[in-house]
Formats: sequence, structure tokens, C-alpha cells
Amino acid sequence: MTIKLSKEDEKRAKIFKALSEVKRIEMIRYLHAHRSNNTCGTIGEAMGMDKSNVSYHLKILYEADLIVVSRAGQNRLSQLKEETFNEFLPGFLDTL
Repeated sequence: MTIKLSKEDEKRAKIFKALSEVKRIEMIRYLHAHRSNNTCGTIGEAMGMDKSNVSYHLKILYEADLIVVSRAGQNRLSQLKEETFNEFLPGFLDTL
């Protein structure tokens, strides 16, 4: 019997890889609690991290489809993509 991989399997792997770092889980917790105006600067200030480090982690979360990034002038605002959590990790956000 052969088990075929699906595109969803690749997405799951990216999600789990993104969540394998404690700092990124802390970012998810922060974004879940603070749902608007989340710039690299505000996230970094709250977490005690510099902007470049925050930007690096946000990029990984974005690539895993866990956050949405939008522009407001010169700022990039990040927020959770709850649809992804509901589809692949139902109940996860409730545990934060």
C-alpha cells in the first residue's frame, strides 16, 4: 500500500516547523491578544526583541500562512490568520 503525500502535508510541515521555535509561539500568543496595529516595533518592544529579529520570525510565520501582513503607510502590520489555525490546528489558539 502506497501512501500519497498531498499539498496539505507540505503546509502542515511548514506550520509545525514555524511553531517549533518558542519565540514564534510567544509571537502567536501576542498577536492573539493584540489584534490590531502590530508592527515589528510594537511586537519587539513587548517581547524585548530587536526589529530585525522580529521581522525574521514574522517572515517564517507568514510563509507558513499563520499570519497576514498588510501595509499602512511605511508600516507593515501583522495579524493572525485564524482560518489557518481553525483548519489545521483547531483549538490551538484557545490554549494560549
